Amino acid sequence: LGALTGEAGNVPPFTREQVGKINVNEFSTYVAVDRAIASQAQQKLATGGVKGKSIKVRFMDEA
Repeated sequence: LGALTGEAGNVPPFTREQVGKINVNEFSTYVAVDRAIASQAQQKLATGGVKGKSIKVRFMDEA
């Protein structure tokens, strides 16, 4: 959550209302975000990483 709501790079922080459920698994994590910020959130996570580590970020299709 901090990776999305904190300052990073040239993308402004998002509000907690724009970030939904976070599902943490052993090898992956799924984060629901408002559609209006999805592309920006992907960019922010892909360029900023999480806790100093680079991560892979991709969109998930609707089920």
